[in-house]
Amino acid sequence: MNNYLITGLAHIGIMTDDPQKCADFYVKYLGFSPFYTYANDDVQLVFVENGGCVIEFVRAASEYTAGTVNHIALEVQGIEALVENLRAQGIVFETEEITKMPDFFPNGVKNIFLTGPAGERIELFDYSR
Repeated sequence: MNNYLITGLAHIGIMTDDPQKCADFYVKYLGFSPFYTYANDDVQLVFVENGGCVIEFVRAASEYTAGTVNHIALEVQGIEALVENLRAQGIVFETEEITKMPDFFPNGVKNIFLTGPAGERIELFDYSR
């Protein structure tokens, strides 16, 4: 028997040249709130959170390219309204239409991708529950 329990995702870390710019984007356009900021001579960290989802934007003094994250999937409800709101603010999506996958997961899913300020792919993911 294991002596540990993974209870969920703590946060997603994204390397960037401008952590504050990235955090501001998530706050302004995606409804995140500032969560925590830390900086010293070697690193600047800016965290944002929304609904238990925490994202950490990292600027390090040294090069760091060990890991790759393809995208961040944000679970949303009412994807159509969110996409309409973001488009009205000038946000551009990878596709024109929201993808509808009725056979994906038990009751289907809708999704669409956009690119954040650090070049990260953001997936808006709406379960049909």
